[in-house]
Amino acid sequence: MKTKTLLLICLFLGIRLTQLSAQNDKNGNGAVSEYLTWDGYYIDIPVICGEAPVDRLVGFVSVHVIRFSVDGVYVGEKAKFTGQVTNFRTGEIFEIKDIYKSDYEDLGGYGHWNLKGDKGSQYILFYFYDWATDSFTILKANCH
Repeated sequence: MKTKTLLLICLFLGIRLTQLSAQNDKNGNGAVSEYLTWDGYYIDIPVICGEAPVDRLVGFVSVHVIRFSVDGVYVGEKAKFTGQVTNFRTGEIFEIKDIYKSDYEDLGGYGHWNLKGDKGSQYILFYFYDWATDSFTILKANCH
């Protein structure tokens, strides 16, 4: 969790300290798109579905981030994470889609994970990530 937090903080501080200019119109409104890879992506989520806890999932993901600005000021972003993560407790390998949207004024963002396991498990989790406390609040969980 600390690694993810550190990366998110660096990302947001970098955005605040630089003026977004790519794809902006003359008033500073626009979006910047970036593609990244993240080896060591992980999530710790306190969800137990039946006998299989989903707790520490680690893997390699691709990230597509779109950052938005209005009048040259960062206002939010959308990010999509895709790849494979492994549940260390059960050994199940999951295809992951993590879609996240933040609004700078909320000091956090909403998202959802869609995890499809190679042993038949599927978890769809909706969450709020709070930047200040570095914590996830699970809003809804569907387990199959």
